[in-house]
Amino acid sequence: MVRPFILVFVLLIAAFTVRSQDRFKGIVLEYKSNEFMPEVSVRNLNRSDSTRSNKAGEFSISAVKDDILVFSYPGYRVDSLVVTDFALKRVYLTPINDPRMLEEVNVTALTNSRIAEEKERLKKEGQFANTVSSGSAGNGTQRMGGIGFSPSRIFGKNARNARRQYNMLEEESNNRIIDARFNERLITSLTPLRGEDLSLFMAKYRPKASFIQEANDETLRLYIMDSYNEYKDLDTAAKAKIKLKETNKRTK
Repeated sequence: MVRPFILVFVLLIAAFTVRSQDRFKGIVLEYKSNEFMPEVSVRNLNRSDSTRSNKAGEFSISAVKDDILVFSYPGYRVDSLVVTDFALKRVYLTPINDPRMLEEVNVTALTNSRIAEEKERLKKEGQFANTVSSGSAGNGTQRMGGIGFSPSRIFGKNARNARRQYNMLEEESNNRIIDARFNERLITSLTPLRGEDLSLFMAKYRPKASFIQEANDETLRLYIMDSYNEYKDLDTAAKAKIKLKETNKRTK
């Protein structure tokens, strides 16, 4: 009687261990161009698992909270990320010789508050207008009413880079706002969508950040249900167009 009990106990422990692990998913992009990076090595230092990103920069690896993932690619800084949750993450790698790396910031693990700080800094670096008083504006600034426009600041390389990085961080902020509520867990709790249909649905009906910020839980649930009723009527050709659009978006 003891041995069967021990066997069942061991099996239960094994099953619990498997369930306690999850798949950590993300997308690897180049910080300089914001383009998807394929063949990036992703290793979990807390276990033997490793994988590589696909052509769309996507990866999936077994992990639990507090695991450390390391990302490496020839010519780019090796970077790491601590698993704190299982929301989709965008990982930005920086070329080794790129001087525009965010100072003292691990770009693979930017917190929301740090993103806000960096956006404010980049906004100041990239701004091209400043208020001037009466009279002519100096330092090459062209005066127009109470606003001074500086051509060197508008078209300068540093200003362009700052605005590009600001737009990238703004996009990241918006994606986090959307992903926090419009996610697989909520959609699968309201609809029978799974697999490719779930991915196509989420791509076609992904809302804007402004909608997510304004909508309460009931409004969001109604939006998902209304969208699902519309999605059910799509034929194979319509679904193929969604898939093609997403493929083109990832490979452009």
